[in-house]
Amino acid sequence: MRHLQKNNILFISFLTLVISTISSYSIFAQVFNYGQNPSSLKWKQIKAENFQVIFPAGFEKEAERTANVLEHLYNYVGKSLQTKPRKISIILQNQAVVSNGFVTLAPRHSEFYTTPPQDLEPNDWINSLAVHELRHVVQMDKTTTGINIPLIEEIQFAVFGGVFPIWFIEGDAVINETVLSNSGRGRVPHWEKELRANTLADAKYSYSKYYFGSLKDNIPDYYRLGYFMAAKMRRDLGDSVYNQLFTRAKNKLYIPWPFSNSLRHFSGYSTSQFYNKTIEELKQKWQQQQQSLNFTKYEVINKRDDKVTTDYFLPKALNKDEIICLKSGLGDLSAFYKINKEGKETKLFTIGPQLTPHFDIKNGLIVWDEIRFDPRFQYRTYSVICTYNLSSKTFKQFSNTSKYFSPCLSPDGKTIAAVKISNSNSFNIILLDVASGLEIKQLPNPENFFMQTPSFDASGNQLVYVVSANKGRNLALTDLKTGEEKLLLPWSFKQSLRPAFLGNRIIYNSIYNGIDNIYAVDIQTKNIEQLTNTALGAYNASFDPFNEQLLFNDFEQRGQNITATKITSLKTVDQTIDTSSFIQFYQPMVSREQGKSVLDSFPTTSYEITPYKEAAHLINFHSLSPYTQTPDNDNYMAGISLKSNNLLNTMALSINYAYDNSVKAGEYGVSLAYKKFYPIFSLNYTNSKKEAVYQTIVNNKPVYHELSFRQNDLSFEVAVPLSFYKNNYNYNIGLSSEVSYISRYDVENEPKDFISHINFPIDNTIYFYRTSRRTARDINPRWGQQISIRYNSLPFDDQLDGSIFAFESSFIFPGLLKHHSFVTSFNYQNNTGVYKYANEIPEASGSSYTDRSAPLENSLLLRYRFPLFYPDWELGRFAYIKRFKGGFFTDFENISSQGNLKSYGLELRADCNLLRFYLPNYDIGTKMIFLTDKTVKSPVFELVFNFSL
Repeated sequence: MRHLQKNNILFISFLTLVISTISSYSIFAQVFNYGQNPSSLKWKQIKAENFQVIFPAGFEKEAERTANVLEHLYNYVGKSLQTKPRKISIILQNQAVVSNGFVTLAPRHSEFYTTPPQDLEPNDWINSLAVHELRHVVQMDKTTTGINIPLIEEIQFAVFGGVFPIWFIEGDAVINETVLSNSGRGRVPHWEKELRANTLADAKYSYSKYYFGSLKDNIPDYYRLGYFMAAKMRRDLGDSVYNQLFTRAKNKLYIPWPFSNSLRHFSGYSTSQFYNKTIEELKQKWQQQQQSLNFTKYEVINKRDDKVTTDYFLPKALNKDEIICLKSGLGDLSAFYKINKEGKETKLFTIGPQLTPHFDIKNGLIVWDEIRFDPRFQYRTYSVICTYNLSSKTFKQFSNTSKYFSPCLSPDGKTIAAVKISNSNSFNIILLDVASGLEIKQLPNPENFFMQTPSFDASGNQLVYVVSANKGRNLALTDLKTGEEKLLLPWSFKQSLRPAFLGNRIIYNSIYNGIDNIYAVDIQTKNIEQLTNTALGAYNASFDPFNEQLLFNDFEQRGQNITATKITSLKTVDQTIDTSSFIQFYQPMVSREQGKSVLDSFPTTSYEITPYKEAAHLINFHSLSPYTQTPDNDNYMAGISLKSNNLLNTMALSINYAYDNSVKAGEYGVSLAYKKFYPIFSLNYTNSKKEAVYQTIVNNKPVYHELSFRQNDLSFEVAVPLSFYKNNYNYNIGLSSEVSYISRYDVENEPKDFISHINFPIDNTIYFYRTSRRTARDINPRWGQQISIRYNSLPFDDQLDGSIFAFESSFIFPGLLKHHSFVTSFNYQNNTGVYKYANEIPEASGSSYTDRSAPLENSLLLRYRFPLFYPDWELGRFAYIKRFKGGFFTDFENISSQGNLKSYGLELRADCNLLRFYLPNYDIGTKMIFLTDKTVKSPVFELVFNFSL
C-alpha cells in the first residue's frame, strides 16, 4: 500500500536513524520522531549549571531531585573517557508507562521516561536512568570533540553510529551504571542467564548471532554482549588504553570498521576474536561457579515439542491436576495455557502486550495488566487491569486511562490489589472492588518507596510487596485492618522479587548464593531459608495448596520451564555473610572509579522553576544535512537541507536545495509540519524545473516536442493519524486532506494549450488497517485487513477537469502451517480527464516488461509466503542471515468474467543484516516471474531489496 512503501534512503540518513535507536531500558527502537505529548500539558524548566531539565507541570519535586542528581553525576560519568558532558537538555516524560530513556542529537537532548518498571533492579529508577544516559552523552561528546561546528548535529550523530557498534555503546553504559552505583544490571544474575545457559551448554554461537539475534535460539539483546565485552576491554587493557581505543576509533572514522580496527590495534584481536576470548573466559568462570553450587535437577512439567525459544511463565495451581501459566516465545504470542500432570497443553486465550509477564488467579477468575495506547499522542500510554472468568467466559477491563501494575486477587476473588503510579511519581498500593471496578482504599506510603508485585495472604487481611529506594530493596508487610506496615528484611541491594505467602512465611526469589533461587523468610523470626538450588535460576514461586508443593519457573537454555518440589529447607541463609558465587565481572572497574557508589547521597539544592514557553522555542535549527527529502517523504536526493526540530517534537521545519541532474537544474523548497494538536498541519513549497513531451499533428502524423518550465508547488495538508490496540489487534486509522496550487513559468517551447496554473486540486485519503499482533517468527500477521481510499479532484479549476478515485486493499489469512500466510490484495481505480493515464494502484508483477493495451482499472494480487529455515549464518563481516523464506504469487489485471492473468511465479528471500550494522534489517532476494504476454520472453528475474528500521 502506498502509505507503507517508503524504503529509499541515503546511507547517512539510515546511520542517523541507527543511532536514534539507542535506548537504555527497552528493546523498542526509539527515534526522535516518535510522537507527541497531549497538547494540554503545560511545561516547566530548571536551568542548572550543566543541564536544562524540562518537565510537565505537577512533576516539580521529582524534577528538582533529578537536576540535583544530574549535577552530582557530572564529574563522575565521564572519568574513564576523560570527558565531561557538554550542557544538554533533559526532558522528563511522565505520561508513558513504558520505562525507557535515550539520548539523541538532531536536536541534541535526552529523554527520561520516568515510570519505573515492575522488574526494576534494587535502585532508584531516575538515578539509574541518569547514570546510564549521561554516559551516552559523554560518548557522543567525546566522539564529536573537535567537530563542534554549528548545524552539523545530524552528521555528528551519523559519525557516532558509523564508528561504534551499538553493543559497545550500550555495554559501556551498563558498566557505568554498575560501577557507579550499588546496583546496575551487571550485578544481577537474572540479567546474564541466557548468555550463561548458552555458554555452559557449549553452544557454538557466533559473534554476529549474539549481536543481531536469532529466530530460533534464546539469544538475549545486545546489551549483554556489550557489557561483557566492554568490561573485559576496560579490565584487561586498562582505562588509559580503553580511552585511547575510543579516541583512535573516532579519529579513524574514514576506514572500514574503525572500532574493530582500533581494538585489533590495542589488543591484537578483532571484535569477533575478542568475542571468542570473552566467551572462553566466561565459560571457565561459570563452570567453576556451577561446580561450587552442587545444584539440584528438577523434573519439568511442561513438554516442549520443538527447540524454539519459549517461556512458561508464572505457574499457578488451577486444581489438583492442572496448572495455569502464561506461555510466550519466538513463535507464540503471550497466552494463558492449562497444563495437566502429563504436560498436555490447552490454550485458553491470547492476551495483549504486557510490560512484564504477570497475572493472578483465584476462584476461576484471572487478573492481569496490559498496555494501552493513546490513539494520537504516542507519549501517553496506560497500564490497565483486565479480568477473565473461566466459568462464565467473560472478559472485563477495569480502567481505560490508569497506571495500574501487577494486580493480585484476594482469596475470595472480590478485591484486587495493584500498584498505582501517579503522573507525579507517587507510588501506592490500591484496592479495587472487582464488582464495580472502583478504588476502595489506598495504602499510605509516606516515604514514597517504589512498590512492586503485591500478594494477599490466605485470609485476605495482609499484603506483602517489594519496596525499593536509593538504599536498596526490602519486603514490606501491611495489615489491612490496622494499616500497620513492617519491613521483613534488612535493606540490601540483593535482587528480591515476587513475594507470596506460605503460611507464616514469605516465599520470594533472590540471589543470595549468586544464582536466582527461591527463599522463604519467617514473618516472626526473620529467619531465611533456601528452598531451591537450581543451576541457572528459579523464579515466580507459588504455593500449590492442592498438592502441597512449590511451583516455580526453572530456567534452562530454551526458556522458563515449570517445575515443582516439596517444600523443604535446603539451608539457612545468614545475610551478614556474603556467600555469593556471582561472577563480578565489573569489580576491577569499581576501584578505578570512586571505589563505591556515587549515588549514596547527593545535594538537595533548591532551583528556580520557570515556565517553559514552547512557542518561544519552536524554531531550533540543528543540522545542515547532505540530502533532501520530498514533501511526501517518498524520496531522498543529494543536496542540502537546513533542519529545525523543537525539543518537544511539535514543529519540524526544513529548508532544502538539491540539484536535479535529470533536468540539469536546481530545486529548492520549504517544508513545515506542526504536530501539537490532534490534527497535524503541513505546509510545503517547492520550486523545480520540469520537462515534458507533447504531441502535435503534422501532415497527418504525430510529432513529439519537448518542453520545459519551472514550477511553483504550494500545498497545505491536514492529517489525523490514529494508532491504538484493542482485543489483540493493532489499529491504524487516518484521514488526510491536501489542497495545492501550482503555477508554471519560464516555459520553453510552449504548446498552445499549455496550462500555466492548476488551481487548488483537493486530494483526500482515508485508511483503515487492522492487523493481529505478530510473533517474531511470523512473516505477516495471522489476520489483517488494510484498506485505503483516495479521491483527488479539481473542483476550483475552470481550465482542467479530471479526478482520481483509488481503492487499495489487502486481506491477510493464516496459511496451511504455523507462520505461513496468505495475502489477497484487490485494488481499483477510476481516473478521468487529466488523470486518465495515471497509475495509483499496485500493478501485477512484471508489468514494466509489457506494454499496456488499456488503462489500468483494477488488480488482484495473490501471495502465499512461508519460512523455509533459520540458518543464523555469519558470512564474515559482510552479512548475517537469520531466515530464508519462500513464496508463490499470481497476479491479475483488468479482471473480466474470464479473468485476466498477467503473471505468476515464485520468490526466494532472506532476512539479514549487512556489513555488521544493527540497522537496517534487510529483506533481500529474487522473484522469478512468468508473464502470460507471449511477446515477452519468460521467466524474468527481479531483485528484491527492502529494508526496515
